[in-house]
Amino acid sequence: MSTLTRRERDAQKMKDDILAAAREISNQEGFGSISIRKIAHKIEYTPSIIYHYFANKEEILEQLLQSGYLKLTTSLASSKMITDDPEERLRVMTRTYIEEALKIPEEFVIVHSDSSPNVTKHTSFLFKGASEKRKAIHMIKKCIMDMHPQEEWEEEMVELTAQSIAAATMGVTLKLIAESNLEEAQRKKIIDYFSDEMVVRMAKHE
Repeated sequence: MSTLTRRERDAQKMKDDILAAAREISNQEGFGSISIRKIAHKIEYTPSIIYHYFANKEEILEQLLQSGYLKLTTSLASSKMITDDPEERLRVMTRTYIEEALKIPEEFVIVHSDSSPNVTKHTSFLFKGASEKRKAIHMIKKCIMDMHPQEEWEEEMVELTAQSIAAATMGVTLKLIAESNLEEAQRKKIIDYFSDEMVVRMAKHE
């Protein structure tokens, strides 16, 4: 197994420091406030050093987005293998998404609370045809269709339902992050009720 040289380790540490600084700026001022100048000031280097590791600010933003979004989509992909029952699969996916997001609250807020074009081009999912371009929406849509195998649903209606479930799940997650001092027992009740009852009702159109 290959090991990194000291130079490679130093380079990776510098990249990590740059991303950490960018994430801190985002948490304090918003994603759109990230700049090379501010990052350089925070890590106490000149802007030219940052360009040695990243081509531009956009590359830094891309890595921040991918880091947070990848963690969530990976957790969803693994949860769908737990059961073949679409109703239970939807429950598990919802609970997994919320619980994994709560493990990375800062990154989740970065990914999903900013409306700047650099962010929404990756995270938007309310547009028509989102189920073909957004993995999470596609997975929710598949659960809904599998829950109604004998029914003729309009494609648009299934996608709208999936989008609504995703938006509601995001809203609950953001609220749980905001109310970080919530008692653990109450937090669990909220997650369980939302995942086991509300999401399933939305999927069933009850």
